[in-house]
Amino acid sequence: MLLPIRQIFQEMSAEKLRLGLTILAVAWATLCIAAMLAVGEGIRQGVLKTAQNGNGNLIYLTGGIASIDHGAFHQGKFLKLKKEDVQVIKALPEVASVAPTAKWDENITVGDRGSWQQPIAVPTDFASMTNLTPLPGGRWLNPLDQKQMRKVIVLGYSLAADLFNPTDDYNWFTTVTLQADPVGKKVKIGSEEFTVVGVLAKNSGRVEQGDGINYSSFVPLDTWQRFHTNGDIGGINVEPKANVDRKRLAQIIRQVIARKHGASVHDEQVVQVEDMFLRQKSMQQFLIGLQSFLGIIGFVTLAVAGVGIANVMYATVKRSTRDIGVRMAVGATPTAIRVHYLVQSLMTMMLGGALGLGVTYALISAISTISLEGNAFYEQLGKPVPELSWIVVAIVIVTLMIIGVASAWLPANRAAKVSPLEALQSE
Repeated sequence: MLLPIRQIFQEMSAEKLRLGLTILAVAWATLCIAAMLAVGEGIRQGVLKTAQNGNGNLIYLTGGIASIDHGAFHQGKFLKLKKEDVQVIKALPEVASVAPTAKWDENITVGDRGSWQQPIAVPTDFASMTNLTPLPGGRWLNPLDQKQMRKVIVLGYSLAADLFNPTDDYNWFTTVTLQADPVGKKVKIGSEEFTVVGVLAKNSGRVEQGDGINYSSFVPLDTWQRFHTNGDIGGINVEPKANVDRKRLAQIIRQVIARKHGASVHDEQVVQVEDMFLRQKSMQQFLIGLQSFLGIIGFVTLAVAGVGIANVMYATVKRSTRDIGVRMAVGATPTAIRVHYLVQSLMTMMLGGALGLGVTYALISAISTISLEGNAFYEQLGKPVPELSWIVVAIVIVTLMIIGVASAWLPANRAAKVSPLEALQSE
């Protein structure tokens, strides 16, 4: 079955105005659906990248309050973690590494400037577990800092800017840039002087219970113990080995620590265990829902354009009724007539779709050149950039084909049901 391509183009050219407006409508609808999906994909990738930094792949453990009377524990008694708990967790075969942490209960100050987040005391391997990278010219805490209990500190990028920039003109929507080199300079934690040995590269991730890395600061855990001899560990970060059952491991950790402290292993409240990685799955589901919502809006816009195509197809069929009769009289089957108008509709959709995708690509390329580096809101989202991925393009093309076929189906069926006698008698 050969399609009369020349006749298809002749019929399309006979409806130049209507067809042109329809193609523009399809192009606009394609731009809407492609741009919305690309924006949704960019936000999804950015937020997931942020979530996977910091403690996003770790299990975070803190002490809780007993809800069951057991041994020395009664309802309402608080369980305090100890540094010795780390060895118990590290002995589990499913655990790759463990990092205990503690908060220094005093703020950092430099002259009349101060921080609103208290320093976090961490072991040396905390940086590798949380993907923290110092800027060139500085360093992370090393084993000698821990062994000698040195009074050294590593600052987050934004905190360093707040403490050491010549002017304090922070604005939520302006670029935060570190204008001075704090390495080697002194800060105070309470009344104790600490030397800055490093500044972390910008990182929109979080550590502990939601502390932003950019505003955090880190000191050696052994130095913290030097000033807090009987202090309690605030939390324990656990990095599981690959391909382990994380839910089962979290339950084992809770039971092991509860048993070590003499609490009930059945008490779900006495030890708080939060898997940051599994929490990301809920976020992924939300982001997929967001993309789906944006895609539905674009689909509805494209469906409205499909109504225009259906109108053009009806007008074309009505004008070409006599030609349809001639073709059927010389042997054309209803299927051939139906395919003729379906192809014409798909060609219209593809012309509008190609134009819309081209404009979308140009728009996304232009947006990508805009520098938002340093904008706090932009960095909190993980520096998202609209992404016209192959998946997005494939979704748009499939949607165009579905709308194209749906729009032309009724007009094509009407054309296929015209009898040769009725067609030849029409004006």
